[in-house]
Amino acid sequence: MRTGEEVVSSFAREVKRRRDAIGMTLEILAQRSGLTPNYIGNIENGQRDPSLTTLFRLAEGLGVPAGELIGGIGGLSAAAYEFGQLYESAPKDLRDTVAQLIRFFSKKPRR
Repeated sequence: MRTGEEVVSSFAREVKRRRDAIGMTLEILAQRSGLTPNYIGNIENGQRDPSLTTLFRLAEGLGVPAGELIGGIGGLSAAAYEFGQLYESAPKDLRDTVAQLIRFFSKKPRR
């Protein structure tokens, strides 16, 4: 399991990576998230520990689920965490269908 410092460090890198990938400036992200450019820059540089509220505001500003910015919880990848969140929020019949599909496609082909 990752430490709190590792999660915060991963979060900071992921915010910067995603912001750079879409060509978003600190100023634009600040406007979209309701934070200051200086504060976001300090988070990205590891000089500030963001609160949970800040995490969600940055995720909203970037247009991504907060779990993707954390890089996973409890050792899960961000994709696995997001899948788990989506799966849990889906209706039961859809969850059952998804589980059946995963079981079907996980079987090794016979030779």
